[in-house]
Amino acid sequence: MARWARLRRVTFPLFFAPEILTGAAVPLVLALLAAAGAGFSLPATAVAVLALAYLPECALAWGKGWYLSPRMIPALMARDLMLPALWVRGWLGGSVDWRGNAMTIGTKAAELEETPSGA
Repeated sequence: MARWARLRRVTFPLFFAPEILTGAAVPLVLALLAAAGAGFSLPATAVAVLALAYLPECALAWGKGWYLSPRMIPALMARDLMLPALWVRGWLGGSVDWRGNAMTIGTKAAELEETPSGA
């Protein structure tokens, strides 16, 4: 996943920058801060934000006949907890391992190294 984050960062930096706002983690934190400042119940706020985030995804999966199980919500939550870390990792470094091969993802054009052909 870090490989794709770095690739998106290099190829589409203006689209990659706001990706930190995707998922439920950032809206949840902001909603909890607002609820704490306004004196609202933090657990009720968390449930409301998470329901607004995950119920439409579950409804889409159900409506399209895709796989849906009780483990879906914890899986979606795990995904959203990983997104900020992947976003940060996308900004840091440009080298990744893919199938055992070290790859550098950078902004400069890559040049092919010519190898002499043996005859």
